Amino acid sequence: MAPPSFGPPGYAVPQRYMHKEPPPDGADTNTRPYLIFFSYLGTCFSVAVFIVLRLLKRSIVLQKSTTAKLPPKKHVFLFSTLAAGSLLTTWTYMVKYFDVSYKTWLMWRSYYELDPHHRHWGLWLRETGLFREAWETVIIGNARYWWSHQIFFFALGLGLYLEQKGIRRGIKYTWAFMLLGQIVAISFATNLFFLTLLLSPPATPSPSGFQRQKWLGPWLVNLAAILATVYPALLLADEHYWHHPTAFMPVLLAPHVALLVLPFARLLLPSRLFNDDDFAFTDKVYSYLWFLVLGNGGILFLKATFTAWSYSGFQGISNALLEHPAVSSVAFDVVFCWVSWACWYLTQSKTINDDLKERSYADNSESIHDGSGSAVGVSGSDSGIRRR
Repeated sequence: MAPPSFGPPGYAVPQRYMHKEPPPDGADTNTRPYLIFFSYLGTCFSVAVFIVLRLLKRSIVLQKSTTAKLPPKKHVFLFSTLAAGSLLTTWTYMVKYFDVSYKTWLMWRSYYELDPHHRHWGLWLRETGLFREAWETVIIGNARYWWSHQIFFFALGLGLYLEQKGIRRGIKYTWAFMLLGQIVAISFATNLFFLTLLLSPPATPSPSGFQRQKWLGPWLVNLAAILATVYPALLLADEHYWHHPTAFMPVLLAPHVALLVLPFARLLLPSRLFNDDDFAFTDKVYSYLWFLVLGNGGILFLKATFTAWSYSGFQGISNALLEHPAVSSVAFDVVFCWVSWACWYLTQSKTINDDLKERSYADNSESIHDGSGSAVGVSGSDSGIRRR
């Protein structure tokens, strides 16, 4: 029987803790769980460093350019702060989750009066399954699901933006942002991508000419990713999947895999296989994809809100924020995603308006003075070149 106040009302003891065999005699060999765990941490660190180094390189190149317009320093500072804040917050709770998971495992394992040499991380990692345990903790419960389901749609938003804006800015390593988002935090990866966009001048538009629209393109993969993310997110609201011994993991893994397909395809396959030249057609298609994501996200958000409110009220939703470290990590990831996208929309809307004013002034000046020059502009819009 669980000790008093071990968990919130209505949460049962996980079955994996109720049917355990005594640990084997002698020293255990736990090379594999140690290797998996520390490889995961190493991958998180390596991908983050890879992106940050690319950011620094882009910044140095941009500062040395004589024609490029530098992004506003306050925008760079804003998204740098959001990136650091999201990483610090989500991973503070992630480390706390590791601690809670180990102590919970040790408490239930203490029934067998474990010897000191059995109380090591290796046995805990081998018996726990941190990925499944964390996601079960985050999803199971209506109030907890209210927080966690949103991260699926923010991951979709990042995936769409990587394709719609990143590729045409010459950002070839979109795989790194999506991988970082899945293994570290979506908000952290999103803010790093925003910084990369700020430091990546739009390419000079190619000479206009006849371009045949090709309906078969990378956007079809994104459409499949949307379907493979929205439907599992909807299924995970069903209690049937919360306690199903085999159905939970396939449903959970489907979005993770689907969102990585296109970024890694761009990494592994020749660029000539991807049709990315017709920007007008691509923007039109992605406007429909955004509508699909936002529409389904809004419907599921309203459904989850009604269910959570009926079950525990808004107090239950707010209490879930700090109910468990794993929930807090994902919930604050969601909070930072909301703040980051709102800041990006506001800053880029202002930048676009300023660029339009500058362009209008430049056009008026050119009508008076016979001379011209060009400079590359840096903003969230793909405005090409700016006359001056």
